[in-house]
Amino acid sequence: MSSPEPAVSAGKLRGLTTLADDHGRFTMVAVDQRPPIFAALARHGDRDPAQVRYDEVAAVKGALVEVLAPHASAVLMDPVWTHPHHLRAVPGRVGLISTLEDYGFALVDGERRSHAIEGWSVGQIRRSGAMGVKLLAWHRPDLSEATHAHQDAFVEAVGRACAEHDLPFVLELLAYPLAGEDPASATYARSKPELVLGSLRRYADARFGVDLMKLEFPVELKRVAGFHAGALDGVTREAVYDLDEARAQLQALDAASPVPWVLLSAGVGPREFALEVELAMEAGASGVLAGRAVWYDALAAYPDLEAIKARLRSRSVPYLRQLQAIVERGLPWHRHRRFGGAPAVAGAAPDWYRRYR
Repeated sequence: MSSPEPAVSAGKLRGLTTLADDHGRFTMVAVDQRPPIFAALARHGDRDPAQVRYDEVAAVKGALVEVLAPHASAVLMDPVWTHPHHLRAVPGRVGLISTLEDYGFALVDGERRSHAIEGWSVGQIRRSGAMGVKLLAWHRPDLSEATHAHQDAFVEAVGRACAEHDLPFVLELLAYPLAGEDPASATYARSKPELVLGSLRRYADARFGVDLMKLEFPVELKRVAGFHAGALDGVTREAVYDLDEARAQLQALDAASPVPWVLLSAGVGPREFALEVELAMEAGASGVLAGRAVWYDALAAYPDLEAIKARLRSRSVPYLRQLQAIVERGLPWHRHRRFGGAPAVAGAAPDWYRRYR
């Protein structure tokens, strides 16, 4: 008996199921961050981030995994400081994603060009036990053709490799300021919706093979009327949108995504991120893949690892549970229009096992 469409490969179907909770929503914690952790640890001893030692970073990441992974649907780890040391701290019921991109990037005429961690590949991620691949691609729609071509080729190659190895491909898109642009300005805030949506529309093309989008909030919530007067951080700013406009941009984001999507935290504070998550779930998101909003405050206790763990237990775990309660209002990934509510294994038939390659 043939399977109904739409269908998805068995590996990707199982991978997405494993990364989500039992109801098909994602509450995933990212501990793959590198420069933000280097900077946080460097504050101890008033050091340059380059002076932070490998073992320091690995130990802190271990504390994050140990305390937070049991409360997440999945955890995103890097292969340098985290995966080889802390794999056993991830419970068997919790999904595992590996990051592929290097935190460094080539800067060509002010434009960022991404590349993989040297010596790390989708094939190795498959063999490492991870159930998904995350790739961050710096992007904005007004880049040069040469940078577009570089980023497109990189993303497309990763998509092909994920298809070959039957792993879900999670694509993270991040906008950034060019030379002369002030990311804290009202002018940049006005441009942000088109930067975010323009990049999403480009990588919505099926040739990139994305299975789950990891997207930033398309407006700056601190500049939404009602929040602009310092409600989130005590700083008054010019309002450049109202709440209806923010909701409209989220709806546009949802309409542009050909696959389920989750919200990233982009370094905003816990209160701001929780509000963003509420609005994103209302618009059709399927969960979160968040890092600093969940755990960054705990790093203030460094170098006392036990104090970091205590802060994670007393503050980050309750906050993660708060996010989980909000995410329950989101759309289960399998109910996204890409799957029509009932994703099936592609090519299911009596000879499926013979043709599955």
